Amino acid sequence: MVNVEQIAGIAMTVITYSGVAKSCYVEAMRKIKSGSKEEFEAEMKKGDENFVLAHHAHLEILNREMTTAEPQITMLLAHAEDQLMSAETIKTIVIEMESFIEEVRGKNKDE
Repeated sequence: MVNVEQIAGIAMTVITYSGVAKSCYVEAMRKIKSGSKEEFEAEMKKGDENFVLAHHAHLEILNREMTTAEPQITMLLAHAEDQLMSAETIKTIVIEMESFIEEVRGKNKDE
């Protein structure tokens, strides 16, 4: 039988770490815009560390569902997965923007 309290606890773990990861990635964007490559990298690293923790908690729910053959889906879990996916999307955008910003800076130095 599904233990809703356990699922809710794991979902909150995913939400918490995903939220921290997203905040770190956004802060990394601010750092690269201001020209601080080292601070950018530090924020990205913190974001990645939190994302991994969120991902591990998410995998725990998936493994539980596979071993029990019982659906583990709740609205809270759906929200947790949404947070995890949005953190990953923001990371991808920040990485692309960092590359773009560095390219523009390089072209401006050449002029």
